[in-house]
Amino acid sequence: MLHPVVLGAVVLLLLNDHVFKARWPSWWTGKLSDVAGLAMFPVLLQALWEKARARTGREFHPSRAVLVACVVLTGLCFSAIKVSADAGRAWQWALGTLQWPARAVWALLTGHPTPRVALVAHTVDATDLFTLPALLVALAVGWRRAGDS
Repeated sequence: MLHPVVLGAVVLLLLNDHVFKARWPSWWTGKLSDVAGLAMFPVLLQALWEKARARTGREFHPSRAVLVACVVLTGLCFSAIKVSADAGRAWQWALGTLQWPARAVWALLTGHPTPRVALVAHTVDATDLFTLPALLVALAVGWRRAGDS
């Protein structure tokens, strides 16, 4: 997760979703989020797997097989939410639920009532599948790392 390309993708995703889309809403800002997310999300999944694995106390080395599984899983889930309204709705609930604790803490700190889980904005758009090659960025970053160990 600390690779400069992955960190750049995270920063780009945050800036795009919280600044660029509000100032310059367009087809391009939507695709930019997809590219940034696809470039970093498999690496995040791999990092989570590695942290869980390291907690078992067994010897651990980065795995290309785990990386490929994370890339494939990300691609399949991304594709599903981009072409299926039902999968998209599940994504809206899942991400909204993951964001809720931070929103609840913020409400508590600012003296506001605890909010409900809020669905995230999501558009089913099959043209987003054109961004799937961004998964190759995650694959390249992770592949080199797994080969170095």
